[in-house]
Amino acid sequence: MTISLVDALQQVDLEAGQRYQCRVGGLRVEVRVEGIAPDIWPAPFDVSDVRIDPWIDLPAPGPGVPVNVQTGPPLLPDPPEIPTDDSP
Repeated sequence: MTISLVDALQQVDLEAGQRYQCRVGGLRVEVRVEGIAPDIWPAPFDVSDVRIDPWIDLPAPGPGVPVNVQTGPPLLPDPPEIPTDDSP
């Protein structure tokens, strides 16, 4: 007869923050116990929580102003000033 790990651990008086170790065959098994309140786990995902409706009403666009645009020469950065060895 085999017993599951959950069933075996439910029979032991575990304390939060403790570690328990044992050897099973040629393996070392370690159980670390953490005290976690069950109410901090997130609620399961519910499809009804998804909302695709916009949350803000954007104003309608106003009258536009036509703008004529022409390409010009690119704006290049100023060349760096490299001091010579003669400067004090």
